[in-house]
Amino acid sequence: MWSCENYPLELPESHPFPNRKYPLLEAILVEGGFAGHIQRCGTIAPEILESVHTRAYIQRVLNFSLSPDEMRRVGFPIGQSYLNRALASVEGTLCATKEILINGKNLAGVLAGGTHHAFADRGEGYCTFNDVAVCAHFSLYHSMNRILVIDLDAHQGNGTASIFANEPRVFTFSMHAEENYPRQKERSSLDIGLPIGADDSQYLKLLTEHLPLILDYFHPDLVFFQSGVDVLAADRFGRLGLSLEGLRLRDTFVFENLLHRKIPCVITLGGGYQKSHEAVAQAHAQTYFTAAKVLNDFRHA
Repeated sequence: MWSCENYPLELPESHPFPNRKYPLLEAILVEGGFAGHIQRCGTIAPEILESVHTRAYIQRVLNFSLSPDEMRRVGFPIGQSYLNRALASVEGTLCATKEILINGKNLAGVLAGGTHHAFADRGEGYCTFNDVAVCAHFSLYHSMNRILVIDLDAHQGNGTASIFANEPRVFTFSMHAEENYPRQKERSSLDIGLPIGADDSQYLKLLTEHLPLILDYFHPDLVFFQSGVDVLAADRFGRLGLSLEGLRLRDTFVFENLLHRKIPCVITLGGGYQKSHEAVAQAHAQTYFTAAKVLNDFRHA
């Protein structure tokens, strides 16, 4: 798995984004036995971003010339820390993708990423460049024919849906709180809008009904799993009602279905906005511990 912590995101203490979750997550995973499996990534070459993003937008980000309205939409203060982290977040997901494409791994992941609100020509919702879209494009031109994005963040992956709206080789599946950001939704290949406060049983019923059908219909060669933990009831911005056990069952169901069908998966973090950065990091860590357990069970079955 790949960490972006060579390029930490520096924010004012009062900022609502829980940036300390990232180093805390890495520390939890190291303590949990993953020390030998975590590598630090660099930053993405800007020209690779042009597979998804317009050159004019990329240059405005690189030159710190985004307008005040554009920066307000993204939600981060402009500066070198912001730029380095945006570039590293995409590179981390690309490194994880290459672990599958080149090294043939079943599961790989990044301890960041999931920037699904970034469009081709703009960023928003704490997302500057769309790491999943860039890496899906990379995969399509390096032996993969069908890509599935499983977006289980509490917020619709509007940027990803927009970027792939006319790309039949990419299926975008988003399960999210319907009455939540973004106010204007894009059209994914399949959207499931959940009611406010949807609990474990409601959520898991819909997931278990739809995900196997998508996998059997679309037959993806590769999956990008947006594993947001803002679906938890304790989250400030998610507006859903899952428990930690419900989150574990969600992740277990995804990983078991993919491994059973021999479909490799890249894991990205996505959202998580509890007031306690430690609690968010623990929830993200649970996803990786769950992936490791399912993979170990699969190998010894």
